[in-house]
Amino acid sequence: MEATGILIAGESTTAMAYIKARRGVSPRQIKLLLLVCMLAVGIPVGAGASGSWLAAAISVEFAFLGLGVGVLIVQRLAGPSMRKALAARGQAYEQALTLRITPEALVYDLADLTMTARWPCVTDLYQTRKYWVFLVQSSAMVLPRRFFTTPEAERDFIVEATSRMTDAARARSPDAAKFVGN
Repeated sequence: MEATGILIAGESTTAMAYIKARRGVSPRQIKLLLLVCMLAVGIPVGAGASGSWLAAAISVEFAFLGLGVGVLIVQRLAGPSMRKALAARGQAYEQALTLRITPEALVYDLADLTMTARWPCVTDLYQTRKYWVFLVQSSAMVLPRRFFTTPEAERDFIVEATSRMTDAARARSPDAAKFVGN
C-alpha cells in the first residue's frame, strides 16, 4: 500500500512544528502568548516611563502593527529565497514523495532519497490538520493528507500502518487510534 504526491520544500518543518506542540502549546498559542506578554509588559512599562496609559497603549499598538508588517515581509521573502537557495544547489522546490507500507518496513521515497524504517523503530504516529507524521526514532517521515483522494483511502492507509506498528507505538499514537476508530 502506498501514498504518492508532491512534497514542497519546507513542508516537513511545518508539520514538525505542530508535533513539537505536543508539549502542550501549539505554534499559534505561542504567538498569542507573546502578543499578550507584549501588552501585559509593554503598556505598564510604557505608562510608567511616559506617565500616560494612553500613550503607552498607542505605542504597543504600533509595535503590534510593526510586528505584523515584519511577519508579512518575512513570509513574502522566505519562499523565493528558499527556491533560489535550492536552485543554486541543483535541487527542486517540489519533489515527488511516495510513502510505502511493506510487511517489513515503512519506506519513504523522496526523489533521490529513500529511507526505510523497520516497524519496530516507528515510535509514534501523529495527525495534524494537514499531515500525518511518523516518528522514527529521532527522525520523522511526513505524509501530507492531501495525498489521499478520499477519506476512505486515508483511513485504509492509516489502518494498515497502525496494524504493523508495535503495541507500544500504537499506545503512543492516540490520533491514529481515534482516526482508525471512526
